Amino acid sequence: MQKLANIILNLDRRVIYLIVFICVLVPLLKPLELPFEPTQEVKEAFNDIEALEPGSVVLISCDFGPSTIPENYTMLEALLHQCFRRHLRVIAMTLVPAGAALGSRGMREAAEFIDASGARLYPDLEYGSDYVYLGYKPGSTAVMLSIGQSFTDAFPRDHENRVTSQMPIFREITALADCKYIFDIASVGLPEYWVSYASERENVPLSVNCTAVSAAQYYPYYASRQFRGLVGGMKGAAEYEKLVGMEAIIGRIPDATKGMDAQSAVHLFIVLAIIIANIFYIMQGRQERREGEVS
Repeated sequence: MQKLANIILNLDRRVIYLIVFICVLVPLLKPLELPFEPTQEVKEAFNDIEALEPGSVVLISCDFGPSTIPENYTMLEALLHQCFRRHLRVIAMTLVPAGAALGSRGMREAAEFIDASGARLYPDLEYGSDYVYLGYKPGSTAVMLSIGQSFTDAFPRDHENRVTSQMPIFREITALADCKYIFDIASVGLPEYWVSYASERENVPLSVNCTAVSAAQYYPYYASRQFRGLVGGMKGAAEYEKLVGMEAIIGRIPDATKGMDAQSAVHLFIVLAIIIANIFYIMQGRQERREGEVS
């Protein structure tokens, strides 16, 4: 037993890293499909979108970069599929330079998604009428105030340099107040500015998807109802995927859900490693005390 304790307590860290790698890799290749239930704050964001009348416009701000794709991009995919399935119109933009390409990619992939039969899932969607991606513009709060006056003045051209004033969607939706909902998908500290300079100012409901590390600071906004819903990190994105039914839509287990399996496996290994190491540490200490008393 003493020999085993020495092995466990002096285990090469490279072995631990290898086990962590396996714990991540295996669930990603073969998802464990661990059960979970969506939390109330995620349900409220989802239910708000579900309650919108067909034809309503949702403004989505893709305020994240490549480093938070597992937490934010997966949420963007689920939200776009929900909007298109519900026949909601989408205006998307970003206030983060790194988010420009990701927002464009997410919009294109969702709008042009090909189902298992090889047909477009949303064949009636028309760019400029049902959805538009405005792209990036610097200025943050200035841009929020500007779209409160006019979308086409704030963004004369979209991400692909097309003239926005010629798009049918902006003949009816001239400014932010004409939108029915705002959803900020953020890895930076912009959600609180969306409250002050957009949602409260124009009386448009707001929900937020943020990184897990930021979720704690945003719960007061949710508690005060300034955020209608709060989707925190990859866990929240996985819950949203479940509510939307992304597995049925894309024909496979969606990315955030797979990521949660991997994360849970690693957490379980760490907890077990701590417990086992402490058990052997206590046993070794007792053995040393006994040997000291004998000697």
